[in-house]
Amino acid sequence: MGALTHPAVVLGVLSTALALVIAWVTWQQRTTRGARTYTLLMVTLAVWSTLYVGQLLVPTVAGKRPWFIARHAMSPLFAMAFWVFAAQYTDRRELLDGRLLAPIVAVGLALVGLVLLNPAELYWSALALDPMGPLLLLELTLGPLFWLNCVYIFGVVATAHVIIVDTWKRTFASYRPPLLVMTAIGSIEFLLSLLFLSEHTALIPVLNPWPNVQLITYGATLAAIPAAWSYVNDFLFDIQPLARQAVIESMDDAVYIVDSEGTIRYTNPPGNRLLGRFPDADAPPEPVSAAFAPRPTLLSCYERAVAGDALGDDTILTCEIDGEQRFYDIGVSTIANSMGEDAGAVVVGRDITEEHRQRGQLEVRTAQLERQNERLEQFGQYVSHDLRNPIQVASGYVELARETGDLSRLDDIDRAIRRMGEMVEDLRELTAVDRDSLEVERVNVARAAHTAWAHVDTGGATLRVPENDIILADEDYLFHVFENLFRNSVEHGRPDGTGADAAVGDGTTLGDDGPLTVTVSPLEDGFFVADDGVGIPADDRDSVLDHGHSTAEEGTGLGMSIVRTIADAHEWSVAVTESANGGARFEFRNVGSPGD
Repeated sequence: MGALTHPAVVLGVLSTALALVIAWVTWQQRTTRGARTYTLLMVTLAVWSTLYVGQLLVPTVAGKRPWFIARHAMSPLFAMAFWVFAAQYTDRRELLDGRLLAPIVAVGLALVGLVLLNPAELYWSALALDPMGPLLLLELTLGPLFWLNCVYIFGVVATAHVIIVDTWKRTFASYRPPLLVMTAIGSIEFLLSLLFLSEHTALIPVLNPWPNVQLITYGATLAAIPAAWSYVNDFLFDIQPLARQAVIESMDDAVYIVDSEGTIRYTNPPGNRLLGRFPDADAPPEPVSAAFAPRPTLLSCYERAVAGDALGDDTILTCEIDGEQRFYDIGVSTIANSMGEDAGAVVVGRDITEEHRQRGQLEVRTAQLERQNERLEQFGQYVSHDLRNPIQVASGYVELARETGDLSRLDDIDRAIRRMGEMVEDLRELTAVDRDSLEVERVNVARAAHTAWAHVDTGGATLRVPENDIILADEDYLFHVFENLFRNSVEHGRPDGTGADAAVGDGTTLGDDGPLTVTVSPLEDGFFVADDGVGIPADDRDSVLDHGHSTAEEGTGLGMSIVRTIADAHEWSVAVTESANGGARFEFRNVGSPGD
């Protein structure tokens, strides 16, 4: 058997060939993250194996020395390249940050220089020949720099393998074959390295069955087996870790990756937040039934989906997060592997809080527009009907004056015109009231009531109101509420319509012929306005706030309608009841206060 056919040489050539084949295969998938770097690793391994074959075939120590030095100088370069590959393959971009990568590269390059220079023979001190059949092997006497180089190489490569394993631990079952491949390759490298190192330390027994044969060189031959398996099954570089984990983590939606056994393997930050955890919490694998227990809707959607049932419309999850009510639309997608087998599910909670809020605002606005259209329709009917009478009165007297020259009806014409003016002003005020036009602020009820009282011809009526009640309202509109209620009390509080005084709350009853008292007083969630007049018949209380309702010939029928319209704009409720003294009482509730 010649040197060229010796098993050590044949295995070295085979390792070179297989490394080049794996490099060619991975280069075909070079558009996939990590494939280019892995190609470089395989080419490096092919060169490394070739250098060892050359070392084996050269018959002298002096001839073998350059091959030996070149191989050992390449080792730190391989470690650096493997670190870059692990970072790319797992999408761990922080591993390529200059603050971390720069020291790794600097130390590696320094070791390359030390191997080449071998200062004070600290890397190797003696090389000798050891015959093995037709081959002359190189027997090494290694120094402390060699062990420093080993610590660096195995430390970087081992850490990179741990990163790969840790990443795939977070994935579900169908994505674990790549973990098996990388683990197998790493285990092969470790075992072969252990065989080689056992010859050079007394800490462990010699494990290499062929002393001075560096079996680590043949790692590509054994690593080709799991690599070929991954190629045939088409998954090593086609499946990226956890569906681009960086992309999922940047999503605003809650995402959960669940394996076929019902265990959550990954949760992104919004998913943690939905489950009541800190967004950046590193949640361990956990059964769906336990993790989703605080959110029954989430659990129900998942269970129905994996059971093959349609989710239907019951997929909206309502919950409180950080003191704010939020809404999520839950979707579940089951996943099958290439064999059609169940591989798990992806559960996504789409945050629709803003959509829900906008939809609610749209519904409110639609309701406001419908009410406004209803008012406009009523206004049109009212204008066409009620304004017709004063117009006909004025027109009739004007025509009579033209025919007869009699001007004695000018006062009647003036009253008709003034009544039309009042109607127009009331209509203008009604059409101007809208929730969007409100300027809500802190309002002193007493001040607003006294201001409105001063604008009404109250005769002998008196006003009683506490001085310290503060509410949240539009002050101008509140003024109009009081003004219309006071005017109503004055005009309708006494049978003869004179000396009207609106009594509120516990105002003293002075009899039908005495002056009225109007009282404005607070309620637990609002206020009321009451008088001690004749009151409003029970049958009329439901309609007193309707458009056009009036019991006086000179009334426009819009004053109380204005009151209700302003209350609706504030989202207050209004109730018409009887006061303690038998008069009218208007209660306003759901009124905001500064403490709300």
